[in-house]
Amino acid sequence: MLSDRIKQARQRIGLSQQQIADKMGVSKTAVFKWECGHYEPKNLDILANILSVNLAWLREGRGKPFPTHTTGVPAVIDIAPYNQDETQVCLYPSIEMAGYAHSKQPYGQHCKKFSLSTELLARKKISPEMVVCFPVRDNSMDPIIPHGTIFAVDLNRTNIIDGNLYLIKQNHQYRIRKLYSMPYDEVRLHAYNKEEYQDEYVSVKHIVIVGRIFYYAVGL
Repeated sequence: MLSDRIKQARQRIGLSQQQIADKMGVSKTAVFKWECGHYEPKNLDILANILSVNLAWLREGRGKPFPTHTTGVPAVIDIAPYNQDETQVCLYPSIEMAGYAHSKQPYGQHCKKFSLSTELLARKKISPEMVVCFPVRDNSMDPIIPHGTIFAVDLNRTNIIDGNLYLIKQNHQYRIRKLYSMPYDEVRLHAYNKEEYQDEYVSVKHIVIVGRIFYYAVGL
């Protein structure tokens, strides 16, 4: 049952119901009800990322629960055996190199392999060749997305959908922000860490949208 798989995955990586609730932006009671089978979470893909499990396993019990590893930490490898349930994409050591890759700079030697669900890519209609991954190195998205989280960006998706996460370039710096379209060709840039990062309102001409973030995995 889904409820049992949620509880099993949570306990395996050592997170409490409250910690899962904080990362999902819900109450502890909601997580308790998920694990009791009273109702199902709406954003299973986000929950799968937090639990570091394959979405197909979490949703339906199909396939392996953990992608090519057994530690609860996202799989980062140079050479991986072929697995039809997974697709290898490029993982860069920094947000800057991922951004430069978007600009077709020669950073191929820094690209390692990162495993993503083939089903996830197919469902979202994302080409693996247009995906770049990188770890976040700041606290602008705390506490929902902590330091060390690995992001996957679809370079083909640069249109703004309000409330979605994007990799952007602003004032020669690469950042992760939620974007909202505003009147008069302005964009609101939102970070989860409201105490240290206030919302910004900028002209759409003053930022470059590198791509939309469609996946993130929290390392423990």
